[in-house]
Amino acid sequence: MPIYNLYKEREGTARRGEDYKEVVIEYMEGLNYMVERDSAFHSTLDDIQFVNKATGDKVVAEAKAYSTGLSPNDFRDELARYFLEYIKQPQPHRFDFYIFTETLSNDQLWKALFDRDVTDNQKLVDFYEKLKDSVNDEVVDRLDDTDVDEFRDFAIDTHVFVGTYDDLRQQAHQLEKTERFQYEPYLHSYEPVSEETEYATNLFQVTRYPETLYIIETTEDAESARVYNYNNEAFPIKLHERKLYSLVHPDHLPGSTRHYIHEDRFETREFEEFLQTRAQEEERENIVRSLLRGIFTLVARDNDCLIDREKGTTVYPELDRRQHGTERKLGRSWVAKELDSYPDVIHRGVKVRVRRYAGEYHYVLLPTQVFTSDGRRPVTGERKSRLQNDFSPNRFHAQNSKYDRQLRVWEELLMSDQTQLDRFMGEKIPVVKELEVTRVDSLSLNVRPPKDGDERDELIESASDLESTGGIEQ
Repeated sequence: MPIYNLYKEREGTARRGEDYKEVVIEYMEGLNYMVERDSAFHSTLDDIQFVNKATGDKVVAEAKAYSTGLSPNDFRDELARYFLEYIKQPQPHRFDFYIFTETLSNDQLWKALFDRDVTDNQKLVDFYEKLKDSVNDEVVDRLDDTDVDEFRDFAIDTHVFVGTYDDLRQQAHQLEKTERFQYEPYLHSYEPVSEETEYATNLFQVTRYPETLYIIETTEDAESARVYNYNNEAFPIKLHERKLYSLVHPDHLPGSTRHYIHEDRFETREFEEFLQTRAQEEERENIVRSLLRGIFTLVARDNDCLIDREKGTTVYPELDRRQHGTERKLGRSWVAKELDSYPDVIHRGVKVRVRRYAGEYHYVLLPTQVFTSDGRRPVTGERKSRLQNDFSPNRFHAQNSKYDRQLRVWEELLMSDQTQLDRFMGEKIPVVKELEVTRVDSLSLNVRPPKDGDERDELIESASDLESTGGIEQ
């Protein structure tokens, strides 16, 4: 199969190991593939397995960050193992094998084996025989049961991609920008599918609630624009009918908020008791959602994130160039970085919603993109429209593995482990330690994906109700 040179006329920056593997995944996602399984063939193989979202075709990829050059002779053991896995599959279901490497050595042998335009049949036969003579002993017997025609089929289905970390990232960026290979399932009409399917979710269930709710009397001139002024916009407070509902003790509220309350005139209630209040249910729901959302934004702010309330609540990581340079990363994933083609910054943010399903409250995180001029202030007007068009967030669909990967970033960013938002505020504001949240990894549904937001809520509510009653409809 062909050998693809992805590099430009420049020297790329070599990255190693997991970073290179991560950018290979981004590039494959740009080609409309999603990660299906990671390193599942053999403990000695570092493979990444992909499936095409439109066709279902399988690809197995190997990422080799060798800046000194990769030769087929250096790669014999791995090639032999992948070849054996390839022929083990039924012929209609065999995978394509992709090799990603920063640079090649022994170019002529690579071309003789894997470039369809210059394939040298004798060299292919010689290399196949060399495999049988020189690979690890544990696979020799299995290779003896194969023939060169099967290896030739494997070579035809092998693709070699040559490019550095920066080359692959640039190519992935261009594929994402042009959406050339994007599969849009919602543009097609389908008959309803009635089969049990596990769906990944963007839900984080509240499994332990704050203990105390403070209901504080406000001054005559209290109004939303003043109470939510400055940095207290992130706090778990809600102004309603001349009273301030707060999960934070009055003494620990920001000064600009305390100016509009009577600090010594408040009552306390158990928060969970308040959740069960029957009277004024709609008002109570709005208060509870605002308070829970406020805990999220409080923790986010204290972890160097910014809050945008222009349309709902959007949270995005700040990029401080003095601290982060041109890119802010969490682990191996970037959360904010300068754009290559614009003087602006792109941030991986989330829209935060709070919803109640089966009697329990859940955070609903909707991955989105925010563009700023300086790492903090969102761009507006025509420039915002242009950036949104060039980097459309509408490609985030539930079946896209990017969606789940971005949620994992926020799970790591905002939670000290996978169950509790507890480490950022210390003892001063105990509500952060009192709240416990657990990721709902999947839901088992007997229907197709929902066609719109309203149907989604109905389906999730139905599935959650059945789970909470042991699968028995009431």
